[in-house]
Amino acid sequence: MTKHKVLQATLPLLWLTAVACGLPRTEEVERAFLKEHPAFVVTDIGPGEGGGGYVYVHIRYRSPGLANECEVVWGYLDADEDWRTFYKGQPGLAGTVCDGCERRPCA
Repeated sequence: MTKHKVLQATLPLLWLTAVACGLPRTEEVERAFLKEHPAFVVTDIGPGEGGGGYVYVHIRYRSPGLANECEVVWGYLDADEDWRTFYKGQPGLAGTVCDGCERRPCA
């Protein structure tokens, strides 16, 4: 089995595990993002990475006047059964917002 196929088979299991342990709800993340950026359109909210009461969520979006899809990472902290943002990263071109990636500006 290739690495790609192993990753494809493993990701759903990791996502299910993360959901079972609790994550901020996708709807809540989208609502908070759109509250700050009402003219944007959210295209995807990816499963986050983290642990120990915190998670980083990848938010992909399109904004008026930009041709490319953009991405930003928000950090959420589990605070007494309620998730609160503690980090809002700098936006970049979708797919370039990760550790070790060469971040490209969203334009």
